[in-house]
Amino acid sequence: MRIGPLPSVGSVEMNPLEKLQEMAGAMAPGATAGVGMTGAAMGMGPGGAMRAEFSNFLNKAVTEVEGKLRSAEVEKAKVLTGETNNLHQATIASSEAGIAFSLMVEVRNKLVESYQEIMRMQV
Repeated sequence: MRIGPLPSVGSVEMNPLEKLQEMAGAMAPGATAGVGMTGAAMGMGPGGAMRAEFSNFLNKAVTEVEGKLRSAEVEKAKVLTGETNNLHQATIASSEAGIAFSLMVEVRNKLVESYQEIMRMQV
């Protein structure tokens, strides 16, 4: 029995890991105000601890999605090389990774939309 390549989940212009790294690069320290700031900068003023918690939450979420993507790639490689015949596990991992990545992109879009809305507010 010969198994063909696994179907891709969703339509993404580039490799999901490359896209994830691109998005993580945008959140690197110093890349944007409020995200990735040093501890001293976060401690200044009210809400500094909340910024740190939110930044940590986002970093943890991106790391978890990246882990799911890597796990799906490993499972797919195992099936394609014949190490395992556990096709359903590879398909489940691929679906989980695709859904997690789509969710992360939608959350990012909502955050950008919210930021743009705040910037349009008149003071």
